[in-house]
Amino acid sequence: MKTKFTMDPETAFPDETHPPTDADLKAALGAAARPIEAVFANLRAQQPAATVEWKFSERSGWHQIPSLKKRRLFYLVPRRGDFRVSLILGDKALRLLREGPFAKQTAALLKTAKKYPEGTAFAFDRRTLEPDLLVAFLAAKVAP
Repeated sequence: MKTKFTMDPETAFPDETHPPTDADLKAALGAAARPIEAVFANLRAQQPAATVEWKFSERSGWHQIPSLKKRRLFYLVPRRGDFRVSLILGDKALRLLREGPFAKQTAALLKTAKKYPEGTAFAFDRRTLEPDLLVAFLAAKVAP
């Protein structure tokens, strides 16, 4: 039997029948939109082929998934006045980050990051997200 998930009550877009727009996202995030806008602006500049798709899940409502070709870069789950950004980095990306300008922050985050077979998971919200750090994580993720 399939388990029924309970949706987070702070979900910004819980109605499956009404996909949000970018304007809806900005309105729902409020002041928390600024760091996300910075990340997306950098993503568009560095990876013009990247696409952004809205998806719906029973647990988190509507969320965005930026992708490069078929590779998911991160997940943005909007919440009222907040957000959750999560991504998974492989060993190669982590090696690049340990050698780069964000080595100290990466090492600190690795102490609490969860490890999975597909990589190491990181999650940020409006209080913990540093746009420049996330941009560095994304650059390491897509590095050749």
